[in-house]
Amino acid sequence: MEFKVKAVRTLTAAGLIMTMCTGVAFASIGNATVTADSLRLRSEANTGSETVAMAPKGSEVVVEEDVGNGWYKVTFGEDVGYMSGEWLTISLTDGTVIPAAQGTQPELQRGLVTADVLNVRSGPDTGYDKVATIRGGTVVDILADLGNGWYQIDSGYVSAEYVTLVGAGYEGSSALGASAAAMARQLLGCRYASGGAGPSAFDCSGLMYYIYKQLGYPIARGSSSQYYKSGYFVSTGEMQPGDLIFFFDRRFDSSGGTLPTTHVGMYVGDGQFIHASTTSYRVQYDSIYGYYAPYIVGAKRIG
Repeated sequence: MEFKVKAVRTLTAAGLIMTMCTGVAFASIGNATVTADSLRLRSEANTGSETVAMAPKGSEVVVEEDVGNGWYKVTFGEDVGYMSGEWLTISLTDGTVIPAAQGTQPELQRGLVTADVLNVRSGPDTGYDKVATIRGGTVVDILADLGNGWYQIDSGYVSAEYVTLVGAGYEGSSALGASAAAMARQLLGCRYASGGAGPSAFDCSGLMYYIYKQLGYPIARGSSSQYYKSGYFVSTGEMQPGDLIFFFDRRFDSSGGTLPTTHVGMYVGDGQFIHASTTSYRVQYDSIYGYYAPYIVGAKRIG
């Protein structure tokens, strides 16, 4: 007769896990508390491996083994995997406390899908099976940059060619706004031309007009017309990527003060906007702080 022995785990009062199987016992080396806002439990001891679970700040885990290079094998709930010790405060069974090297986890890298539809594959190459698709304008978490033109995401692997890296400001951005901001990034370096509305030369409002027209949302032409007629006003303190940001500088006002704006750009997150600049005569980044701050007169959201 064949007997199967099932492994049984129990948590002792001292916080030690004992795994009983065929009479052999293994003890943990201590416990740890997660200090990051959210820390990944991974299938292997590296940042490129699969995410098994997410442990929120303050979670308690059992540390089973120090596997080297700052990584620990741990048990979180019923899951076993690996965590970086940079965001763990570890209390060893001998009373030693190892403080977390970092107070918070670094900002999660995110990417905006710029293709109409992006294939997700089971491995980092077009030869692998397609396991899912992602619509254009979707923002995804990037678990690892494999360095060969591919990113690992939760559902598999995607070509980096069709993903634009974005900052944390995209978290709450609409798909339309995120797509507009991504297109603006693709036009960086294009030349400035008075009256230009694309595809290779632009004035300030022509750049906004061209981007939203390509996305199926035609807006007014001219910065003051966009200010009056396009989208709806939002607080400049609550801007999201894709919002139009308007400026008025009387030195460039040829209307004698009858028009509300002299310039327009597109907010793209992290305190930056993209615009067709008459200073450099090209499409470029600039900060909403510093030089441009006194001239901001409003912001509008399209869609």
